[in-house]
Amino acid sequence: MKPRLLILPAAIRSHVLPSLYIADLLADAYEVYYAVTNQVLAEIVEKNGYQALINSGHRVGYNMEPSYLGAKKQKLSYWRLLKAYRNDELYWERKRELDALIDEIRPSAILIDLFVCTDFWVLNPRRSEFKLLFFNPMPSTYRVQDWPSVSDSYLIPRGVPSRPETRKKKSPSPTWRGVGVRSWFMQWAITRHRQRIQQLAEALPDYPLAPDATVTQVIANVPELILGPLEFEFATEIRKPHQYYLGLCMREHRQDTELDPVFEQAWEHIVNLRLQQNKVPPLKRDLGRAAVAERLIYCSFGTFHEGADATLLRFVTNLLEVIRELPHVHLVCSVNKYVIETLRARKLLTDRTHFFSRVPQLRVLAAADVFITHAGFGSIKESIYYGVPMLAYPLDPHYDQNGNALKIECHGLGLRGAFAHERLGDLKKKLERLLVENSFREKVKQFREEIVDEYREKKIKGTMQSLLLDKHSAVLA
Repeated sequence: MKPRLLILPAAIRSHVLPSLYIADLLADAYEVYYAVTNQVLAEIVEKNGYQALINSGHRVGYNMEPSYLGAKKQKLSYWRLLKAYRNDELYWERKRELDALIDEIRPSAILIDLFVCTDFWVLNPRRSEFKLLFFNPMPSTYRVQDWPSVSDSYLIPRGVPSRPETRKKKSPSPTWRGVGVRSWFMQWAITRHRQRIQQLAEALPDYPLAPDATVTQVIANVPELILGPLEFEFATEIRKPHQYYLGLCMREHRQDTELDPVFEQAWEHIVNLRLQQNKVPPLKRDLGRAAVAERLIYCSFGTFHEGADATLLRFVTNLLEVIRELPHVHLVCSVNKYVIETLRARKLLTDRTHFFSRVPQLRVLAAADVFITHAGFGSIKESIYYGVPMLAYPLDPHYDQNGNALKIECHGLGLRGAFAHERLGDLKKKLERLLVENSFREKVKQFREEIVDEYREKKIKGTMQSLLLDKHSAVLA
């Protein structure tokens, strides 16, 4: 019987999907289990061949106490919240949950998503029973002098910190006027709570919170698998000694879920139409897209906009206008159903514009000439793998999308724009450049070849072997 591996991802699709690459690497040596927070993520895991267990999404150390109390149907008040922090209630609840999970599965190794890293505080006291490792689905999240941080959208002069240094605000002192003292006392209780749970975790002094982390809190000095290539960073010196880059982490056989039911039939029609118009026999359709007259632009902004967003509708409307002005260009766009319904009601769709709620992205990218993306790291890696230049419009300023878009432009893999402010003329010029100038496609192709050559599966498996299986591993154990 094989030993068991437990993977604890954050409660988001874009964190679960890339982690499946690690599961594939270790599947020969381990029986892989996932602990996810909802049925949608469980379906993704199970459809891709692994076992999924449901657990709560409440993690200690992220100020989730209000939602935790709400989930328990308890009335939220100042005093009830204060009590939760003073009694470390969420810590003990998470400990009971993870202890039960570990006792059931008996894992030999546990992989923790960097964005739910505080599970380490719960698991570390039992470290003699298993090995612990962290994985990060984004580029490095540490601040490194002379280089932009992962969320910065601009390059900085040498010698200037990535962000201006700001003085930490002192906690308000008691004013004995009600609101001031209550706020101060709550902050004091939270600070003491965090100190206590780190002591309970036996994390100090070896594994404190990293002072140079940026977009999320990170536990220092722990081994971290980065699910991406070092080459995508601005420079090799960004890498820390405890970080291990794994390349593009591609899974061509990935099974997608929640696909638009009309996609299959429509996609067959789109492909056949392009082949017919290009007069290229099906068996020769991959013999160089530069000579093909009909081009395909793929647009997807992930799951960031799930409602009827006015900015998204404006952008897509402008994109449709640009497509009308570009001859021999088809558009496949993945957006939410509300936008699709609005576009149909306004009769803006044509036989060259095809909209779906969700598509199997790898299949579409394999046929695409340009990818309009929100600059999510997973989408970027997939676009590089299939050799598709990108036009990036970061949507979320708080995490890696701004930095990813900047790197796309700096590495010559595509262009970027301002989603909410992009003018129709600028959008058209950028798409024309990406469609016409072969330098972008050649650069993406060269970038892909360098990465594929550097991150051979045998080499990556060797890294995993040294981290998880060897007796003299530096992994926490």
